[in-house]
Amino acid sequence: MTVTLPYRFDTANVWHTILKGALGLNGVMLLGIALKLSVGDRRTAFGLAAAEAIVFGFTRVFVRFQSGSVGTLYRDRVEVEPNALLGLPLPGPKGLYARERFSAVRVEFMSGPINLDAPSGGPHELVWITGREGTPDVLLARTERGSGRDLGAALATVLDLPVVEKNAPTAIRL
Repeated sequence: MTVTLPYRFDTANVWHTILKGALGLNGVMLLGIALKLSVGDRRTAFGLAAAEAIVFGFTRVFVRFQSGSVGTLYRDRVEVEPNALLGLPLPGPKGLYARERFSAVRVEFMSGPINLDAPSGGPHELVWITGREGTPDVLLARTERGSGRDLGAALATVLDLPVVEKNAPTAIRL
């Protein structure tokens, strides 16, 4: 696999979809609370408010731990655009980072579903550029079925960085 620079990346779309769903569910729950209060059904409104508190808690966790980024990788720098959803800023890296502020290209191997008949899913990888102290890690790609190893090696070659593998699968000996 060869990589040409500049390399444009967008790994935020998965989290944007999840967050839109979570925010939509929050909106529906709040609308339900308002409707129940408007007809005087306080008990149901209280139950919905309790459920909304739980949903809101999950939404906050999703916002806090989302990991996507949008930007461009050059030979000498990484430009990361601010991550925002519906005009709301999300946590994560943003700005211009010199290539020297990164120490490696990291490929994280993730397992897939146990159900082999699943129509989607399966083993996949996250390819990061790992920041030195004071510099955030930036998610460059989401790949599947082992292609992350090749992409990570290609990125490491053009950036002159080592490749680090995390949770790499090992051969099973019987």
